[in-house]
Amino acid sequence: MKDQTYESTGTAEKENEVCCLIGRAVVALSEASQPVNKSTLSLKLLSMADHEGDDDRVLLYWLARRAINQPAHLHSGTSRRPLMR
Repeated sequence: MKDQTYESTGTAEKENEVCCLIGRAVVALSEASQPVNKSTLSLKLLSMADHEGDDDRVLLYWLARRAINQPAHLHSGTSRRPLMR
């Protein structure tokens, strides 16, 4: 089942995917000469998610947007620093 497969994916792997999605959004904004800030990143991730057909990937975009707006939630329970302040 698809849901079980996604749930069994490790937390570290999800965090890596979220970081990669944020990085791709930053690159896309930079290439378009747009400012890179929480607002533009969030909107870019939303736009990217709208073009995504895989529900699991859409969830990762949602997690990426949440990580930008509430950084402590991405690394809850770990000693890592938040992505952005």
